Amino acid sequence: MRKHRAPTTRATRRVSASATVAALGITALLGLASTAHADDGSSSGSVNFPADSLNTEAFNRIIHEPLDDFAKEEQANNPTGSNDPIVDNNGIRWDTDGCSDPTGLFGGGDARIACERHDVAFRTLQQNDLWNADSMNDANRNFTNDLSTLQQQGRIDEAQEVGLGVGAGVGSNLPSSVLGSEVNGLPQYDGSKGSPFDPQAGTDGAFQPSEGAR
Repeated sequence: MRKHRAPTTRATRRVSASATVAALGITALLGLASTAHADDGSSSGSVNFPADSLNTEAFNRIIHEPLDDFAKEEQANNPTGSNDPIVDNNGIRWDTDGCSDPTGLFGGGDARIACERHDVAFRTLQQNDLWNADSMNDANRNFTNDLSTLQQQGRIDEAQEVGLGVGAGVGSNLPSSVLGSEVNGLPQYDGSKGSPFDPQAGTDGAFQPSEGAR
């Protein structure tokens, strides 16, 4: 069974998956990360949600609940899969562009559920003026955890897990622009501090915002 695979075999397959990603070239990898979870600057300005609006309990619930439960909530809040801003009464943004994978190798199947939750996390942080290095890293960490869970369940392969995880991490840390030209589509940090993510929310059911969050 998958969960009993020998560590050496798993390590070998990890190296193989990493090599597959590297072989695609840095340009494709950066392209994957650049748009998969970026806010759509052309339309996000049309949403004006009140300050201090994010319900952190609701946010942590949808961020940490099982992916299939999240998918049902997303379908209810964004039934057409729109990439135009959709904000609910808890301050959570449900719009998404899925896995923007220019290589066509990583984003298929159930990987899309993880990508969409990553979109919701990024855009909700940006919507509520909680977009900073700490909150972004928490969102990326949650994304890689989702990918790992899907891979362990046999729902995505290891190349998808590695490719999407590495791509999002690299793209999220690129500068927003260089010499006036957009690089990765993510907005500049908004000056906030702290993160609304509760690392214990997924295990103890207690949804408490971390220090610095509203």
